[in-house]
Amino acid sequence: MHAREGTCPILGTAHGDRTAEEATCGLRLIRIGRLSGNRNARCVLTLLVLTSLATLPACRAAERSLAQCRPVRFAVIADPHLHNARLGHAGAAFEKYLDQDPKLLRESEAILDAALNMVAEEQVQFALIVGDLTKDGELVNHRRMVRHLARLERRGIRVFVVPGNHDINNPEAVEYVGDTNRPVASISPAQFRTLYKRFGYSEAIDLDAHSLSYVAEPVRGLWLLAIDSCKYDESPRLGYNVIGGRIRPETLTWIEAKLRQAHARGKRVIAFMHHGLNQHFIGQNEQFADYLVDNWPAVSAQLARAGLKVIFTGHYHSQDAAYLVDETLKPVSELCDVQTAALVQYPCAFRIVTLDTNGMLRIETRRVTRVNADFADAPFQRHAEDFLRARLIPLVARQLVRRFDLPEADAAEAAPVVADALIANYVGDEAPPAQVRGMIEDWLNSAEPRRTLGMLLRGIWTDLPPTDNQCAVSLDAN
Repeated sequence: MHAREGTCPILGTAHGDRTAEEATCGLRLIRIGRLSGNRNARCVLTLLVLTSLATLPACRAAERSLAQCRPVRFAVIADPHLHNARLGHAGAAFEKYLDQDPKLLRESEAILDAALNMVAEEQVQFALIVGDLTKDGELVNHRRMVRHLARLERRGIRVFVVPGNHDINNPEAVEYVGDTNRPVASISPAQFRTLYKRFGYSEAIDLDAHSLSYVAEPVRGLWLLAIDSCKYDESPRLGYNVIGGRIRPETLTWIEAKLRQAHARGKRVIAFMHHGLNQHFIGQNEQFADYLVDNWPAVSAQLARAGLKVIFTGHYHSQDAAYLVDETLKPVSELCDVQTAALVQYPCAFRIVTLDTNGMLRIETRRVTRVNADFADAPFQRHAEDFLRARLIPLVARQLVRRFDLPEADAAEAAPVVADALIANYVGDEAPPAQVRGMIEDWLNSAEPRRTLGMLLRGIWTDLPPTDNQCAVSLDAN
């Protein structure tokens, strides 16, 4: 990587067309031909070699600093759940699906187009997509996603992907025809690697032998650790999409080895995967355990000890960031799990991240606000929120009856309150209004099951550190 004419802000050396290594190590671009045959030339060359050998530690330090000569800028997108209209987007069967899983599937392609155009305008160098690229792993949808990502790469932005739980071996891959659905082809892990070859796998500097995990170096000095956290090998046997996640023991060993290599070589590391590594509100591990990897506290602590500082995740559809915390909500680890909301669910957000020259990640939120679709003159964000709220309230009411054994009348009364809490958590930086705080206290002092429900509400409304939509994380050791 050659630096431009001028001074590197880290090295403080004017080095013109010389590389940063040459500028730091004291090497000079000498035209050997001019010195050939000259006795003094041999002395100069000998001195040059000795000087170079003596400054090898400085060279290694320069390698560590190379990526820091200018900021690195990238995007993070989660859960686009692309659904091709050819697979149906009307009829009783399709509407039933949306009532159970309120995603903006009809608009998924328009939302993806809008988001990728916004990403291109942000002048990022690369983009991470943290899984659930498709609705349910349909081959048709994967092929269409590949075309979208190829267009982004043609605009000079590299793309790196990992699979989500919906993407591979999914028995729920269907097309909708009226009041029925019919199975369509899903894809295997090998097909995923082939389809997305140009979006991470062909650019990898190392591949995990036990999963679809890999390491890439999109910018010199910065490693991307792409982690496959899905259980798609279990789905065909069980006959349904397995929501939960895990990091295989062999893959965890591989990850630790990569982190040691990165440290030895002076590389900074950013990880990304589909499932959460830290819980994002108190009680998530009890009520929504499938949105975290198995044995998440131990795995998170293990990766933190290995030197990982940040991991970008998705899956839960929430714009949130969280550290491991103790009972006082004080962070007990330096590893931050930065979760990004689903592109096809309100608030339809993604991340823009800048790694500055001091190793600090500046993480910002962007929302899709304009989409090429008809919403009866309503702004897109209002349409997205109304769509979610209208389907989430009856969905929550059914869950309260089933999981908390509430009478239907009580569930209908509580559902809007719980839905408000969930939506606030999806948006991030949640803070309960005074009226809600009072209601939570009343529920906490009530008999079961309302008391447990009060604990869940308090947990959802308790925003764990750091802030969610705008935050900063250091990649360097403190």
